[in-house]
Amino acid sequence: MLKNIFVISDTELGQGDIFDDFKDEELLIKFIKKITAEKGKNTLVLNGDTFDYMKMPYQNKFTHHITEEISLWKAKRIYETYPKVFQALKTFLNKTANRIHFNIGNHDLDLLWPGVQKYLKQILGNPNKITFGLQFDNKEVHIEHGNQVDYFYKIDEDKPFIKYKGQTLLNVPIGYTAIVKYFIALKEEFPYEEKIYPRHTAFENFPDFKKKKQSISRNFIFRGLIFNFIVGIGDPIANVPYINLFKHILNHGLEIHDEQKFLQKRFKNMSKIYPDKQAYIMGHLHITHHELISGKEHTQIVTDTWREEFRMSKNKKSVLAPRTYAQVRYEGDKITTIDLLNFA
Repeated sequence: MLKNIFVISDTELGQGDIFDDFKDEELLIKFIKKITAEKGKNTLVLNGDTFDYMKMPYQNKFTHHITEEISLWKAKRIYETYPKVFQALKTFLNKTANRIHFNIGNHDLDLLWPGVQKYLKQILGNPNKITFGLQFDNKEVHIEHGNQVDYFYKIDEDKPFIKYKGQTLLNVPIGYTAIVKYFIALKEEFPYEEKIYPRHTAFENFPDFKKKKQSISRNFIFRGLIFNFIVGIGDPIANVPYINLFKHILNHGLEIHDEQKFLQKRFKNMSKIYPDKQAYIMGHLHITHHELISGKEHTQIVTDTWREEFRMSKNKKSVLAPRTYAQVRYEGDKITTIDLLNFA
């Protein structure tokens, strides 16, 4: 029986406000309908940042102290905003052999909560055909969002939750805290410029955007990093993994925006942890990459974002980032093709 694994990442569904970067609901539904029509046993891997809980305010405020109650509230707002997407996913699951796996990314850490998982299973139906995790693995393929090989957004697998002031909270990484406490102001003031990747092209073309980013970065470095290191702030959620931060600086200097520079390092780390795979697939980087590594006989794929995002040349001409997906096709127990495809 033919079977397929389909992979998309970084759809970043929110609640329809200025912080919600998902704009193409009909195209996503069209894609889900396409793979629903495929014959055989099909698995859809929603490879992280499926939802953008991180950039959703709660009661008009952003916080890095995330309880299960807050995450459930956000999950319900997303469902109310995009019911047709959830209906399309439900229809996909209604086919007997189909499955959905949610990989957890840095924007949807809230999927770690058992209550959020239960809620999504309830609204999608077929709960036994829905799974959650930090990666999807079988004998031939490893799929993860990519934040687990990113020092700023790595989830503590051994300690996903933490007790603080009588509450159980998500143990969010330093990148999450930096966004909601500092850099969310950049999104609010420059909503278009923030959608331009690679990030350095946005800085080159929009000096005011670069200036604001530099100002916020200085504030974060002195308040979030140096001040915290000297005096401590007593908030375990805002703790800085200084060892990981120093590792990043040793490996990459102060560069954090050019993902092409980190690409092979991240795939190398991934292949060390999960050796002997035919395919390594991730998202997270907001770039497109497809390469067969000769001699090692494996394929590397990065699927680009499905949020509204632009690629810009030096003359300020911008084009919408391509909507891409990975497809691993089997016949029997053997892979026949590993593709990165555009969808329009």
